[in-house]
Amino acid sequence: MDFVQLLLLAALGLSGGILSGVAGVGGGIVFVPALVYVAGWDIKEAVAASLVVIVFSSLSGTLRNAWSEDPVDWRTAALLSATVAPASLIGVFVSNISPTWVVKLVFAGLLLALAYPTARGRQEEEEEESASGGKGLPLPLVILAGVGIGALSGLVGVGGGVLMVPLMILGFALSTKRAVSTSLAVVLATGIVASVGYIATGFSDLLSLPPIVVGSMVGAWVGVRLREWLPEKAIRIGFGCFMVVIALRTLGDATGIF
Repeated sequence: MDFVQLLLLAALGLSGGILSGVAGVGGGIVFVPALVYVAGWDIKEAVAASLVVIVFSSLSGTLRNAWSEDPVDWRTAALLSATVAPASLIGVFVSNISPTWVVKLVFAGLLLALAYPTARGRQEEEEEESASGGKGLPLPLVILAGVGIGALSGLVGVGGGVLMVPLMILGFALSTKRAVSTSLAVVLATGIVASVGYIATGFSDLLSLPPIVVGSMVGAWVGVRLREWLPEKAIRIGFGCFMVVIALRTLGDATGIF
């Protein structure tokens, strides 16, 4: 690996890490398309690599969140970790037996489905209900959603944050920034379980990952700091737009349209 490749991988890691800290997504929605479209990796290898890198980026962001104005809600994190992380092995299994285009279509469809509710966030009446002690979704439904999130996380390598942030906002009545902090803690647990699953089933290209890992850890620390300065609405809308762009690019690649 030459110096230019090292810099490129470190830059990809930095970009994903910043998004991880700002939006609480672990960076997978940057790492997977970047490794596929910039570094030229196969998407299944990119998914496995993304989950390994996510462990370090989410760990860095979680540690930084200890000093954040919107720290982790550990009760919510524990509940979702116990559900999402084990379920990620379902996605690992499906990825190993499914065609590449299926993984791409699922990844694109997932982002498109969640872009609008993520950008929309909670409305004023939901904020008032939360302030007056209102509750979110019923617990059984949250657990069921957690299983689905875990399976999709293992399949498309996003760590689950892209799904958990809206689930926490709509289901647990958390603010966007508090949901972002909590999401990183759950993403950490999910990344550990899913990456172990991929390594156990044959992923071995670990020597290419250190530059991305270092970049992602630095980026996550920076991203958490940026999140404290940015308006919550700007985070939601920016994140939603980014999801649409990546989804359309992945969908076009999977179908051969562009």
